[in-house]
Amino acid sequence: MLRIIKHNLGVYFMIIACLDFTLVGACAKLLGDELSSVEIMFFRNAIGVIFMLYILKKIKIHKEGKHLWLLIFRGITGALSLYLFFYNVSNISLGGAFAFQKTSPIFITIIAFFIFKENIGLKGIFGILIAFLGVLLVSQPWADTHSHTGFDFKNSSLGVLSGFLAALALTSVRQLRKYYATELIAFSFILIGTLLPALSMIIGEFYSPPSLDFLFTPFVMPSLKAWFLIAVMGCFGTIYQIHVTKAYGVAKQAGVVAGVSYLDVVFSLILGIILGDDLPSAMVFIGIIGIVFGGLILVKKQKGK
Repeated sequence: MLRIIKHNLGVYFMIIACLDFTLVGACAKLLGDELSSVEIMFFRNAIGVIFMLYILKKIKIHKEGKHLWLLIFRGITGALSLYLFFYNVSNISLGGAFAFQKTSPIFITIIAFFIFKENIGLKGIFGILIAFLGVLLVSQPWADTHSHTGFDFKNSSLGVLSGFLAALALTSVRQLRKYYATELIAFSFILIGTLLPALSMIIGEFYSPPSLDFLFTPFVMPSLKAWFLIAVMGCFGTIYQIHVTKAYGVAKQAGVVAGVSYLDVVFSLILGIILGDDLPSAMVFIGIIGIVFGGLILVKKQKGK
């Protein structure tokens, strides 16, 4: 029994990490009633900066650190992806927001094909098509107002863009690992993810058009209840980082662990409904399954190389 537990330890840690991340999303959802998605993102990352500074003090960095522009690029694209993710969390169902984030393997595969000349193969093409069809079923761009059961055009577009930006950030990590420690890459991302929304809120005091409410909003002083949720969100975010790091650190097969990470879509669907989200329509539900299934195919293909 103990041997089985040790062999699957990475899977168990990833399941817990998925639950951690879902609870981060749930806190963000509740905070969305009072704070803007930009402010929620700011507090989430500000707490993360404190945690990462503690981690960096504990380790010794030996890598030379070249290509600073790529490190900044990774931070900016990752932060922009979070802007859109937290906006989705605040404005559509929790499960829908998490599903859009899981479109990133589609774009990673396409980016790898065009930039790194990697072969997609029939399995990769099949995964892309399944996931793309899932996105169409979730967004339903062909439907009129009366027959539309998916998410609105703005949130659907921002959700897909969030997946694309996350793919750019994750693809850049492939090169950055040669020059920077993983902890330093993570710190730069979280630091930029704190500075950018802070700047957005400063600009938002003077310029905050409704069409750009996912980028520019004024600061609102949180209530006592909101401060409590911010603290809980920060704790779960920190615990998530620990668990996901341990999951990949002890994993026998990284591909299996990456596949298990899709459980957060399932958890977020359930928790979102508990928090008051409407049950997804049959078409949206099938679309979410398509995104997850297509992503799993692509993740398995990438890890199998």
